[in-house]
Amino acid sequence: MKKRVYITRSILSDGVQLMRDQGLEVVINDQDLPLPYSELLTRVQGFDALITMLSDKIDESFLKACPQLKVISNYAVGYNNIDTNAATLLGIPVGNTPDVLTEATAEVALGLMIAASRNFLSANKSASDGAWKNWDPTGHLGHALKGKTLGVIGLGRIGQRLAQMCAHAFSMKIQYYSQSIKENTFGAIRLDLNSLLKESDFVSIHLPLNNQTKKLIGLKEISMMKRSAVLINTARGEIIDQDDLVTALKNNLIFAAGLDVTDPEPLPIEHELFACQNAFILPHIGSATYEARRDMSILVAKNIIAGLKGERLIAQVNML
Repeated sequence: MKKRVYITRSILSDGVQLMRDQGLEVVINDQDLPLPYSELLTRVQGFDALITMLSDKIDESFLKACPQLKVISNYAVGYNNIDTNAATLLGIPVGNTPDVLTEATAEVALGLMIAASRNFLSANKSASDGAWKNWDPTGHLGHALKGKTLGVIGLGRIGQRLAQMCAHAFSMKIQYYSQSIKENTFGAIRLDLNSLLKESDFVSIHLPLNNQTKKLIGLKEISMMKRSAVLINTARGEIIDQDDLVTALKNNLIFAAGLDVTDPEPLPIEHELFACQNAFILPHIGSATYEARRDMSILVAKNIIAGLKGERLIAQVNML
């Protein structure tokens, strides 16, 4: 009898074909929306493996209600949506997709730095709304990147890649906040969080979401930043206190914010953040390149194939 794999959203076909070539039966949610918790739980019954998205809550109750489940792979680097402790106790290996989306996410972080610091949002609106009548020598003024200081909060794979880009392309000084010293080739200086916030022209967040990082950046922290500074987040929306960010942007405590992640996702269109002309917001597209999403689909497939063979996953996040 074929082992069965359920995928909670459509992914690029490379990984799907890889699993089918291994003789696995693959079923994909054909709806263009995340399934509600109860419906997903119903659909997964009887499946041996599960490929999940960040929007899928896989908690202890869910896992206990799926006794046939042998392996889970999250279609993301982060996996805070999965109770990995419960999975470990139940003997279920959990995988993710590190490395393959590093380049794509770092590119988005850099894009947000440029877009937010150079007022792309208001400039584009001026052009598309017909407000652009002539060249304005004092219009849409922003801040340059060259020679400025980048503060990276969390110098993991993505944070390091962004730091490399900025150091090499814009001769930026790099400083970072991390629980441990990180080896690097671009002269990054390790600082405590408060010093980094005070001294950086750009602050980019690259941390996992957990109890220690949730709402790590609030009004107190933002108020330490330069009024000319730009805050970037491509990690998880909950790391920033979003209400505090709105207050800071409305009062021009910082120059701008560039966000690829929000709390919640999607962000309701009536949310105050959309009314802030100094907020540049993207719909969580950090890994949205053909190359990255293809590699992600292959890696989750390899995780699933290994797990169903009783082997350690290619990218396993829990200890079994």
